[in-house]
Formats: sequence, structure tokens, C-alpha cells
Amino acid sequence: MRNRNIMTKSIAASLSLILLGIGFSMAQSAENSSDTTSALTTFYVSATGSDENSGLSTTDAFATVTRARNAIRESRTGDTSKRCVVVISEGEYPQPETLVLGDEDSNTEYVGEGAGAVLSGGIRFQFQRLASAAEKELFPANDAEIWVYDLPKVDDAPLFFEQLFVNGRRAVRSRFPNDGFLIPESIWEEFPMNPQTRSVDHAVTPQELRARTGDLDDLKLEEASTEVLSFAQFIVHHNWDTTRRIIRSYDKETRALRCEGVPMKSWNPWRDSSLYYLENLPMAFDQPGEWFYDGVNERVFYRPLEGEQLNQTSFIAPVSGLNCLLDINGSKVGVDEAKKTTSIRFRNVQFSYTDAASGNTQVKPGVSGHGPTQFEPLQAAAFTTGTVRISNASDIIFERCRVKSTGEYAFVIMDCSDCQIIRTDMEDLGAGGVRIGDGSMDRHNQVVNCNIVHGGRFFASGTAVWIGQNTEDTLILHNEIADFFYTGVSAGWVWGYNGGHAFRNCIEYNHIHHIGQGALADMGGVYTLGRSTGTRVCNNVIHDVDSYGYGGWGLYPDEGSEGILFENNLVYDVTDGSFHQHYGKENILRNNILARSKKNPAKPDQPAHQIAVSRIEDHLSVTIERNIIYWKDGVALGYNANNAKVVYDSNLWYNATSDATFGGLSHEEWVKTTGKDVNGIVADPLFVDPDANDFRLKSGSPAQKIGFVPFDYTQAGVQPE
Repeated sequence: MRNRNIMTKSIAASLSLILLGIGFSMAQSAENSSDTTSALTTFYVSATGSDENSGLSTTDAFATVTRARNAIRESRTGDTSKRCVVVISEGEYPQPETLVLGDEDSNTEYVGEGAGAVLSGGIRFQFQRLASAAEKELFPANDAEIWVYDLPKVDDAPLFFEQLFVNGRRAVRSRFPNDGFLIPESIWEEFPMNPQTRSVDHAVTPQELRARTGDLDDLKLEEASTEVLSFAQFIVHHNWDTTRRIIRSYDKETRALRCEGVPMKSWNPWRDSSLYYLENLPMAFDQPGEWFYDGVNERVFYRPLEGEQLNQTSFIAPVSGLNCLLDINGSKVGVDEAKKTTSIRFRNVQFSYTDAASGNTQVKPGVSGHGPTQFEPLQAAAFTTGTVRISNASDIIFERCRVKSTGEYAFVIMDCSDCQIIRTDMEDLGAGGVRIGDGSMDRHNQVVNCNIVHGGRFFASGTAVWIGQNTEDTLILHNEIADFFYTGVSAGWVWGYNGGHAFRNCIEYNHIHHIGQGALADMGGVYTLGRSTGTRVCNNVIHDVDSYGYGGWGLYPDEGSEGILFENNLVYDVTDGSFHQHYGKENILRNNILARSKKNPAKPDQPAHQIAVSRIEDHLSVTIERNIIYWKDGVALGYNANNAKVVYDSNLWYNATSDATFGGLSHEEWVKTTGKDVNGIVADPLFVDPDANDFRLKSGSPAQKIGFVPFDYTQAGVQPE
């Protein structure tokens, strides 16, 4: 068994290196192609250029990338075999509308120079003056310095935005409470969804969230006009979803925030245990670094941080409705085929400042023809789009790029093959990082050596990396994933044993940490759904996954997960189970280190579980073999992990503070009673320093007795050249 495991590890490592090598060889090819001497035509773009220029030299450069794209089309006369390069000088390039590249734009490369070229969907402006004493009367703590921006008109309505970036930082719109959340006393809606049919008789229904006594007293909402409230919102976090609602009115007697929207989903409604907070109320505008959009008086107010100066501070708001800066889209030809856009490279280009006004899930309040949005819940914020959207395309590469300060996802990829995102930073994201799949078929797409951090800033349910249905051979390799409020990597996206097609996707060598952070529930460092034959979740390091309510698991095969190998992962300091399988079929948990799963704070009467299985099924649910399970609090097995059809064999168990128990039995009694884990042992694995998260094994570790093969978990995460 040991030799077979060594061979398996060797094959897996070789496969990862081969795939990584392919990625880098293609990236190197893209780098070589930027040698303008070998290109048919090179066009230049400069922040000091003019679209009236020829674009053929640095001294005669275009001013916009859109003009360069058009020049390529003109020069080719339809022959896309002629390769073209666009060299973009360092600087910021306003992109007031989506740049669209189709099949006629194939075989091109866009290269940023120096510290990078920034395609920006933002509007830059300066706050113009200090607030008067009369204006400050709107706010608490009104003795502080406050700046004012008088809103210009756009299409006969005041400029509207829900995100503001100050000196590159996403500023907080006036929020109550300033930190954390509130919990409602009760929830009500007039026309609820039918839980049996999952249908509703009304497209929109009145709803109320009633606050607990005293929670909202400081805001004095009863004194606010209907107009003021119509520019404010409350956001509800309910399990794995979020809902944003415009405040229609407030009833002081019942403490009810009133709104209207689509009836709540019966499987995940708001509850009296949900979390919520309020935004954009003048009464909540009380902290340095906050801003407030005064839609009634058509002004924006900002409280400067210490050291910020009125005339030396940069403010950027996204162009209203512009949530996609780059759309690479092959044209459809007939019903079953598409003319794919191919061979487009972007290198050293940044995409920043996009809006979060997404599709038909959002409605307007009808205040002066403009106003805040609200959205209905959908897991992983799947109704959103990407700052970069790629569809019906192949061989599209983004290398050393950056996507920053978005309203929605960074990348959305659908109906594509052989596309790569390499060494690209994604940060300060309104939703998630990369979304792949859910079209007719996506194959051989890769996300390699990327930093994907600080997400879910507008849609908290955004996932760092999402792999949907109809995907094959996706590679998520050597990425740093951190600071999200929902799942790190999600793969599958069909609930139950309903077929599904998400095969041979590989999630390997990623460092996934600080996920959930007590804001949502039902999440995992890696979360899977449905039949996923050949999928590998291997050599990842996952830690600090914390939920609110339930969940917060490290490795989480959810409904109908099937055919997945979880191997050589290090998981520690997660909530309620380093491994938790809701229900699934013939999955394998092998040669992992699972350490210090913590008690669920929402269930103080339940012990911490290390391995958990929820549902008892007729078939084999999961094989758990040759793992090291180490803990300090709680019990080894949770929920039905002892009663479900699970094969346990050759595991090493160790409770560092007490006896290890298995369904209330010692390991010896458990083996004798159930016949499980016959070759398993209870022993100190002899980690080098587990309290300092050093899980290397000392010489003489009893782990060798179970056939455990040590793996180098330091290889997880972004790697150097």
C-alpha cells in the first residue's frame, strides 16, 4: 500500500508540473510574441496620444485601446491570421464602455509597459469644499471635518454610485453598526413562496424585518423622510446568501424596516437568527473614512482619515452600469456550433473600477429616475458578471495582469477551452475571483499562480473560484485565496444525484485561508456538488474557515458529490469538521492531515467534530484511509460519521488533551464493535510544533505504521518563478 501511495503521489506531482509547464511555456510563447520585430503590425497606445494619430510609433500613439482595436481590424481586412501587437504605455486609460473583442480580433496581444497600463471604468473627481455648519446638522459627531461633492448631472439625473474608492481604498458607505451585524427579532412577508412547489403567486411582495428592542434607537429612523430612506438599504445575510433591500419606511412602534421584493426562497429565507446591517443613512455617517450619498440634496459627503487633504485626495466612482470592461466573445454560428475567438493575450494590464448593477435581479426605487439597487439572493452571487468576460473562445491568456476594485467578479469564463489566467492578482472584488462553466462545455481552462484576495465586498456570497456544470479538466493550481466571506473554491453546481457533468477538475496546491469570517454559513475551503468523476482536491493547505450558524468546514463534499479524491491536504483551525460530507457517493479521503477542528459557536452544547458525515445512504459514501486526525477539543466523529456506510482503514487519531472517543467508545472498543478502522491506531503523530502550525513529522513518527506518506505542504500557494 505504501509503494502504491508513493507512486500515486509521484504521478500527481508530475501531472501538476506538466500542466504548470504547459502554462508557462504558453506564457513564454506569449512573451516572445510581444517582440514587435516578428509581428506583422504593432500599434502603440499612450495616455498622451491621440486617436487621430497613426498609432504606429510611440511618438504617434493612439490615446485609447478601443482605437487600437479598430486599427487592427482596418489593417487586416478580415484576415485574422496576421498577428498584431498593441503596446500600451504605463498610465490610466478611461474605458467608459465595454471593450468588445470578437472573432475578428483573434491572434492579437495587448502588452502593458512599465508598472502597467490601467483600463479604468471609473470617474475621477475631487471633493470641492468643506461642509457648512448647516449641512453638518444632518449628521452625528458633526464637529468633525466633513467634505462635500456637489453631484453633476448625467442624462438629466445626478451622478449616482454605490461604491467609492479613495486613494485606491474602497471606502465604507455610512454603515450601522460600524462593525459586525445586528440580529432581527422577527421576519414577515405577505406572499411567501410555496415550499412544496417552490413557486410564488406574486412577483413582488411586501416584507418586514423587525429589529430587536433598542437596536435601532440611536438612528432615530422615525425622523427620516421617505425620500431619505429610499436612498438607504439594509442587507440580510441568511445562511449562504445575501439579500439587499431598499428601505421603504420604518415603523417605530413595531420597529419594522419595510421593503418589497421577490418572495423569499423557502429553502433559505431570512430568519430571526439571520444577520443584517444598514447602509447610507445620514444618522450612521459617524466614522473617519466613511462616505454618504445624499440623494435628496444631490451631494456626497466624506469624513477624511487623519492626514488626508482636501485637494490632494483621489476619488473614483465607477461609471453607472458599467460592470464589464472587457468582453471577449466569439460569434454564434448556427445552433450547435460557435466560431470561437482564439489566441488573444493580455500581459501586464490592469482592469479596475467597475459597477455592481447586474441584470434583471435589481430594481430601482424611482427617486428622480435614479437611486440605489437591490438584489435577490443566489448562491455564489451567480447572477453577476465579470470585469473581464470570456465566452465562445479558446487560447485566451491573461499573464501578470491585475483586476482590482470591482463591483462583481474579476473573470467570468463560459463555453471556452484552453484559456489561462497566470500570475494575475485579483483583489478588492465586489463578488468573487474567477467563475468558469455553466455553459454548454468548458474544457482545459487554468487558473495558475494567482493571488485572489479580499472578495465579497458588495456581494458577500461571491466565491473566490467557482467551477460550474459542463466543465472538464479545469486546473486550479498554486493560488493564494484569502479574505472572502463564503467558499474558497466551489466545484460542481448540481444538487443531488441528478447527473451533472464536472469531470476531472483539479484543485491542487492552493493556500486557502480566512474564509467565511463569521458572516455566512454552509461553506467550505473547498466545496463540491454533484457527480464529479475524476476530480482531484489534493495538496492544498486550508485553515481559518469560520462560519456563522453552521458550516465552516475545510473539505466539504455537499449534496450528491461523487467520485472525488481528497488527498495530501493539510486542514486546520476550521469549524465543525476538517472534512464534512453532507451526502455523496464513493469519494476518497486519503493521506491528509486534519487538525484542530473547532466547536461550532452556534451549537455550544455539541462537541467539536473532526470528521463528519450527515446522511446515511444505501451505497458507500466515502472511504477514509491513512489520514492523521489531530485535535484538542471534542470527539473524532460527528453527526452520522459512525453510522453511515463509510470505510475507515489505517488512520492515526490523537486527542492532545484527552482520550480519543468514537461514538462514546475508545478506539479499541469502536473497532471491536463496528469492525471499522481495523488497522488504525491512536498515537501522538509527533508533529514538529503543532501549536505553531508546524505539522512536519519528527523522526520515528507512528504515522509510518499506517502507511502515511509525508507531503511537502509548503508547496501550496503562489510559487516563485
